[in-house]
Amino acid sequence: MLKRSSGCAVVVALLVTAAAALSPTPAPKAPCKTFTTCDSCLSNVSCLWCQTNLSCTEYPVAHLLPPASICPLSEARWGVCWVNFEALIIAMAVVGGVLLLGITVCCCCCCCRCRRSSRPDRDEEEYARRREEIKQRSDDRKAERRARHDEIRKKYGLIADSDHPYSRFENE
Repeated sequence: MLKRSSGCAVVVALLVTAAAALSPTPAPKAPCKTFTTCDSCLSNVSCLWCQTNLSCTEYPVAHLLPPASICPLSEARWGVCWVNFEALIIAMAVVGGVLLLGITVCCCCCCCRCRRSSRPDRDEEEYARRREEIKQRSDDRKAERRARHDEIRKKYGLIADSDHPYSRFENE
């Protein structure tokens, strides 16, 4: 058992070293100042192209936006050459705002739908309660009418009743 586990450990160690030998080591990045065109400059994500003086500089990661002393935003290029940094910021803000607005609208719609779906249950319960009350009153009125009609029938001898005084003459 010990030989088998040590053999597995040796195989795993060999696989790890082979994978490390096969993985390419990243080539050191050229400094941004060596690039002379916008396309070559922006192939390195840490570089910023300035259109006014046609120079490639290191992107100032200490600042969120590059300061105007390096390059004005309307002339700075980052990511792609055909969009200036100012338009890129505006476009990203618009897309972010639309996404935020869409998520807010979806959440509001879901909340309203949840409230609306619970309302019919309450409405149905109220409708059923009212219907039951109406049916109960109708049954009560029907019972009262039946009792009055029975009294009238009894009074005029239209009901065959054993305690009625004339019932024994009718049966003979």
